[in-house]
Amino acid sequence: MKPRPVVICLVLAMTFVVEARRQTSPAVPGAFDRAQYEIPHQKFVLPNGLTLLVHEDHSVPIVAVNLWYHVGSRNERPGKTGFAHLFEHFFFNGSQNYPHGFREAMDDLGANNRNGTTNGDRTNFFEDVPVPALERTLYLEADRMGFLAGHISKEMLERERGVVKNEKRQGENQPYGRVFGEMVPMIYPAGHPYSWSTIGSMDDLDAASLEDVTEWYRTYYGPNNCVLSIAGDVTAERALALVRKYFDGIPPGPPLRRAETWVPRFDRHLRDTMQDRVPQPRLYRVYRAPAWRDRELQHLDLVGNVLTGSRSGRLMRRLVYEKELATSVSAGVWAKELSGDFLVTVTVKPGVDPAVVERELDAVIGEFVEKGPTAEELQRAQSRTLADFVRGRERLGGFGGRSDILAESMTYDGRPEGYLDRLQTMATATPADVTRAAKAWLDTFHYTMVVTPFPSLSPGTTTVDRKVLPPLGDAPDVGFPAVQRAKLSNGMQILLLERHTTPLVNFALAVDAGFAADDPEKAGAASLALDLMDDGTTTRDTFRIADQLDALGARLSTGSSLDLSFVRLQALPKNLRPSLELMADVVLHPAFPQDMVDLGRQRRLAQIAQEKAQPVAAALRVVPALIYGDSHAYGKPLTGSGHERTVQALTRADLVAWHRGWFHPNRSTMIVTGDTTLAQVVPELERAFGAWQAGDPPKKDLAPVTQAHRGTVYVIDKPEAQQSVIVAAHVSERGGVAEDLAIETVMRNFGGMSTSRLNRNLRLDKHWSYGASGILPDARGQRPFIVVAPVQTDKTKESMIEVANEVRGIAGDRPIRAEEFASIMRTQTLGLPGRFETLGALESAAVYLVNSGVADDYFATYASRVRALTEQDLAAAAQKFIRPAEVIWIIVGDLQKIESGIRELNYGEVVRLDADGRRRTE
Repeated sequence: MKPRPVVICLVLAMTFVVEARRQTSPAVPGAFDRAQYEIPHQKFVLPNGLTLLVHEDHSVPIVAVNLWYHVGSRNERPGKTGFAHLFEHFFFNGSQNYPHGFREAMDDLGANNRNGTTNGDRTNFFEDVPVPALERTLYLEADRMGFLAGHISKEMLERERGVVKNEKRQGENQPYGRVFGEMVPMIYPAGHPYSWSTIGSMDDLDAASLEDVTEWYRTYYGPNNCVLSIAGDVTAERALALVRKYFDGIPPGPPLRRAETWVPRFDRHLRDTMQDRVPQPRLYRVYRAPAWRDRELQHLDLVGNVLTGSRSGRLMRRLVYEKELATSVSAGVWAKELSGDFLVTVTVKPGVDPAVVERELDAVIGEFVEKGPTAEELQRAQSRTLADFVRGRERLGGFGGRSDILAESMTYDGRPEGYLDRLQTMATATPADVTRAAKAWLDTFHYTMVVTPFPSLSPGTTTVDRKVLPPLGDAPDVGFPAVQRAKLSNGMQILLLERHTTPLVNFALAVDAGFAADDPEKAGAASLALDLMDDGTTTRDTFRIADQLDALGARLSTGSSLDLSFVRLQALPKNLRPSLELMADVVLHPAFPQDMVDLGRQRRLAQIAQEKAQPVAAALRVVPALIYGDSHAYGKPLTGSGHERTVQALTRADLVAWHRGWFHPNRSTMIVTGDTTLAQVVPELERAFGAWQAGDPPKKDLAPVTQAHRGTVYVIDKPEAQQSVIVAAHVSERGGVAEDLAIETVMRNFGGMSTSRLNRNLRLDKHWSYGASGILPDARGQRPFIVVAPVQTDKTKESMIEVANEVRGIAGDRPIRAEEFASIMRTQTLGLPGRFETLGALESAAVYLVNSGVADDYFATYASRVRALTEQDLAAAAQKFIRPAEVIWIIVGDLQKIESGIRELNYGEVVRLDADGRRRTE
């Protein structure tokens, strides 16, 4: 499953700008109660074979539309691979009766949480839309299901082939990005439907013909091969009427043969090694696993959860904490329809021999196979899994949302409620069941790959007129919970946003600190201190914390953003008091044990090495110092991870002092969202945090800066890189000002969605990139304006020209006007209903209130103020926030191939940097 292009860049960028977190797994104790996890639904089957599932939830005025076509790369054949994924791209190019592009249509009607993905077994398309847009959405989905063939062209094939090839390059350009392409043909025999990668080979993509594509569509995209799952603010009667109106006239496709299972077994141990430009060795271990429908798959999944689902998991504890051989480890099933895999991934600590890690891995798995889990281990694993399911189904759409759960079960199991059987099998498993699964599947032949770094070198009939686009209704009013406030006796502010649709209560303690609280010579202290706060208190070690959270069904995470540091708790209302007591212990009494400090420092150094190896992260690490200066509070790496030299020098005393200096209740706000009231929660917070004493933290210097290096082009060499990462950046204006809504709209149109100007230019029009984005992250001080564009190496110079043109265009040369203005306003206003669907979204809004200092009614009046924006408002905001003359450039790529072209642009002095942002003289 993969994100769409702009999402990739935004996620990569915002991962480093907004927040780095650590999480502790959840739990839901008690016996399995099917009713507690049931998703009520109705099922209908149209005469043409289309299966419709409808789940009603009228709490938010949005509807999730989710289509699962039962076709994936398993339906391909050798020499014709990549078709399923390539054709997924075709679905976004418009259709016979609406030849204007699906992305544009979704933007126009305010869709959120939308995507299309392909795996070995299915292709799905989903979007969350406001209620007034449901009919148009179903019209569009029906038209691309039944009327796409007449719109497919050779030009479309060439364009999407280029985009997919860049997607493949982008994936392989990441550290460890080539692993699965090498691994998949080794772990499945030739001819098995899983023996090639979903994205296919370059040769097969080049060989794909228009006839191949249209035949694929005719064969697999009929209504009889599709499950349409609709969830949200609509009745089953209304949904069925609309689906019949637009889908009834689409004829079914041909009958399809479908293999049920094909589980090959390894007949001997297989080994592989490969070198890659990575900072750490990594070990992959693959065991065969049963197919999706096999109930034993649930037992095997519990094996992975016991091994690595928590800090106290056996493999996690042994390899990361006790032996200190690895920086990360994961284990679990890779569930597929015909045959599954059990995959263990271990990122080896620098300097450690992977063979030593492999021996420990074998020892732990051998012990587990022999003795199985304890009852307590198994209960915690089951509780974590159930709680994750509850949290995932909070959403209507998207991966793991209610519409997705129903569609998956119907597609693979033939019953929409099949997920309940899977949950029940998992929840009622005994230690003996799990031990039997481990013996059956892990005490056998397996496959091992070790990745090591390169040596360090410098037509149916219908009465519907499909040419007529259904109208959109008026944008619905968007409700936002009233902001309720209180204050504890020690001065800690309480901000509550109530929502009672799900039995969850989330707490986010926002402390006025963040990455900006770091002294430049101790960069990384804030994030490292937050990472280690839940690694032990004066009364609990890290494993006891993890186990107690599991028993309570709670999840604890820590992290920082630019301006704030967070300790977060997700709790069940029935366990509120003991969960808050545990949270308070972490906040008030972190012990920073010396062994955990040493381990945390080592892991942080490994993280920094990973960031420097990842092209986008490498660029974003050096941006702040170049635009703000080394001494500014924002002048440190956007990840918050610091530098090797500063992290290496950090001591336990530094972390204790940082916590003591910055963590004070009178400079903190507890944000509460979910199923509680002020009357209920304030006494519990007073009980848990009342003893925390007020203090006077240091001051952060957020003085305005004047960017000194405008017009400079910085280049970081990445030999043999398949892509260049282009970053353009400058210091902009602070947030929390009157133009915030206008510039938010401008940035979305410029670089914040799949049909943005940047992405349309570099991906959709020229297919030089898999996706480009532009962001203006929230900050209390001056915000950074950043463009991120990974492009194919031979188009680096040309792409820089296009980025520069787009920046000048949005800043004033081509203001947003006429139909473009109308379109982005429809996107913004109709998309508002999905803006605050989850507790996490409410919490993010509350964080903005806290950090920016805007009025409490900011989001209550948000919709009306967005609707009031004018073309002039957007133009004025763009001119104020975006400054083409001040842009600097950071290019990460193969210098030998791109340097001459960059110099030909004459954009300014060309300066070579190393991965730490230091000038290179050679």
